[in-house]
Amino acid sequence: MAANDSVAQLRARWTPQLTQAAAAFLQGEPSPVELPSMELDGRTYLDLRGIRIEQTQLDGAVLHRVNLRWATFLDVGFKGATFQECNLSQASFRECYFRRAVFEDCEIVNARFSASDFSNGRIDRCRLDFSVFNACELPLSSITFRKDAPPQTLARVCRNLKLNAMSLGHFGDASDLAYAERTYERQVLRERALAPEIAPLARLRAIALWFDAALFNWIWGYGERPWRLTLSMIAAILLFGTVQYELGAVPGRDWWEHVYFSGITFFTIGYGDLVPVGFLPRFVSLVEGVAGILFIGMLIASATKKIMYR
Repeated sequence: MAANDSVAQLRARWTPQLTQAAAAFLQGEPSPVELPSMELDGRTYLDLRGIRIEQTQLDGAVLHRVNLRWATFLDVGFKGATFQECNLSQASFRECYFRRAVFEDCEIVNARFSASDFSNGRIDRCRLDFSVFNACELPLSSITFRKDAPPQTLARVCRNLKLNAMSLGHFGDASDLAYAERTYERQVLRERALAPEIAPLARLRAIALWFDAALFNWIWGYGERPWRLTLSMIAAILLFGTVQYELGAVPGRDWWEHVYFSGITFFTIGYGDLVPVGFLPRFVSLVEGVAGILFIGMLIASATKKIMYR
């Protein structure tokens, strides 16, 4: 069949006998009939587009250059199976078992996986753009993203995988995926800011958004790295203390006492034992107090998210 055949035509060709022959072939058994093949980008693929297989065990199957686009699999076991350079785009997998299965260099674009188990499996260098994973056991450690994938694509993939991890209560993976998603989004902003054809005003806006994203990553890792926020708070206290010391905010006091004054100002404790003198030191104290409130709010938000994850 041609590469541009309609989905209805592709699915209509699969008689029970031909479907059974294809399933037997995937299990490593000889096929009693000749299965269709096709040429795609100079490569020969086994053409199983539109096939529907249900309640079958394909454990240990080796699928090399198999085109499974628009295929449907329901309650199929792929334990220990290997998918190499296969096209699974727009395929549907429901209640399938992929334990120890390996996907290498596959096209898995806009595919749908529901209630499937990928435990101890691997997805290496596959295109996952727009694919949906719903209630699937899919640890983040089992996925290796393609290095040539655009950051915008990787951000979408991480967003979907994050939602899947959250639905299963895998909040550690959800946190890592949320951080990866924001990291790739920051790379998109960087590319937009450095694009040669962008208008000046749009470039300034893109640079501002990029700087904002980079700053929030450095300060607290978008809420997923609270330890960074703790270090940022310590650095801010030391910085404000040093500035106040150089300004002579509290006359007759050494650097450590200015750092102490900075700390009680940052945390809005205000014992009153040290008081800044002069307009500029007082203004800096106001700025530090506002910064401290913002930092504390961010720390509470980050800690709350981590507690809710648990």
